[in-house]
Amino acid sequence: MPFIVDPQRVRDVLQEWASESEQRRLWLSDGANGSEISSFIEAREGLFTDTGLGSELDKRRTVFNVQADALLVELDTVLSKIDAYRRPNEIIADDKMEAVRVLADRLLHLIPTQ
Repeated sequence: MPFIVDPQRVRDVLQEWASESEQRRLWLSDGANGSEISSFIEAREGLFTDTGLGSELDKRRTVFNVQADALLVELDTVLSKIDAYRRPNEIIADDKMEAVRVLADRLLHLIPTQ
């Protein structure tokens, strides 16, 4: 039985990838007063590992549709070229992050809502 990827979980993480302001809010947070916190690495794991998406794409199975799946592979490729072991504000300001945001925004229009 194939693994089913929850499109809403994927969309939730893509929202973080698509928005510089969300990245600033989450990645620069210290968690004080119960505020949400995230990071580049957590967001990448959240998208490709926690959802099972990476495994399904690695198996070359259609997850959403040909166009969305191709953009997800492209997004993973761009993310792999970003040095994740820097200060969050340096990562957010990285020129490659603009491509990440554009891809994530495009994906939000291709992945179905529930």
